Amino acid sequence: MNAFKYGCSVDGENFCARPDLSKSLSTYVESGQNLVIQGERRIGKTSLVKETVSSMRGWSMLYADFMGVKSVTDVCNRIADALARFDSSDSFLRRIFAALVHLRPVATVDAMTGLPTISVDARASAAPSSVNTVMNAVEAHVKGRKACVVFDEFQDILDVKDGEQMLALMRGRIQFMPHTSFVFLGSARNAMMDIFMSPKSPFYKSAAVFDVGTIPDDDFFEFAKARFATGRRRLPRALFGRILDFVDRTSGDVQEMCDAIWQISEPGDRLDDGHFERGLGFVFDREGGVFALFLKPITDIQLRVLRALAVQGGEHPLSGAFLEEARLTNTATVRRSLTSLERTGLVYPGPSGWRFASPFFREWMRRRK
Repeated sequence: MNAFKYGCSVDGENFCARPDLSKSLSTYVESGQNLVIQGERRIGKTSLVKETVSSMRGWSMLYADFMGVKSVTDVCNRIADALARFDSSDSFLRRIFAALVHLRPVATVDAMTGLPTISVDARASAAPSSVNTVMNAVEAHVKGRKACVVFDEFQDILDVKDGEQMLALMRGRIQFMPHTSFVFLGSARNAMMDIFMSPKSPFYKSAAVFDVGTIPDDDFFEFAKARFATGRRRLPRALFGRILDFVDRTSGDVQEMCDAIWQISEPGDRLDDGHFERGLGFVFDREGGVFALFLKPITDIQLRVLRALAVQGGEHPLSGAFLEEARLTNTATVRRSLTSLERTGLVYPGPSGWRFASPFFREWMRRRK
């Protein structure tokens, strides 16, 4: 049995309850308020939304994930598939097919779940206006229902040619669904704020901002302690504090570190710092090859900046101590390197300075000779 799950949204016993946030979120959804969910990466935004809506009696959720969309057809496919998963009854699927007929919908069965899926025939060459068709289908099929529409990684639409036009068309349809709450999530904070806070955007001030912060330490400790106890492992509060500090209290990374400790420990163990170190070794053994590949495309100067970031932290990357660690003399070089490294996805600017996307990669870099 694996007591901890990470790298995906979690629910049920794998979800650390956030009753206050869930109560506020459900109140917004029930009132039909559109929301943009704001929070750090891997903080548990998607899990919170899914778990909250699934616990609302009589409510259903239409969930579409736009991660990695590259074309209008991709966007239409994600929404069409979300419709199929929203209600898989024969009558509902026939209505979806009728609504999307000019996009040549294709039905298949997911080999993993056995559930029907719907996609747009690639030969249909979906145009930006095709978004109107799938959004009309969404409107028709949530009308009269207690339904919440969730669009995850929403900012990735901006990576599509004609993405701005698609956003305008989506906004045009959403404004005529005042009784349906649309919840928008994204992992790129700046891009999401451009969509919802820029006066030039069609979504300008169209959704309330809902902040998701870290799980309170005591609540998270009780959750983790109970999960470890299912395997007869005892988690001291001090060790969990070390885990929290190491991963900057990021929920998904806490789960990954706890999983690593679980993997290297035995029933009956009282967990300690030795388990922490062996857990880190477990992660390095599993992911070290990938970490090494991260370094291949970057320059020597970028590598020095990356290691300085691991050693010094990212609060003051233009300080003398940082420059000395990176063996550089020019702050402009550091700025350019950080911008380039951000494009690789290895680091990103957070509220308190530059951060590694993975604390495990950060520690691997810090210990690398």
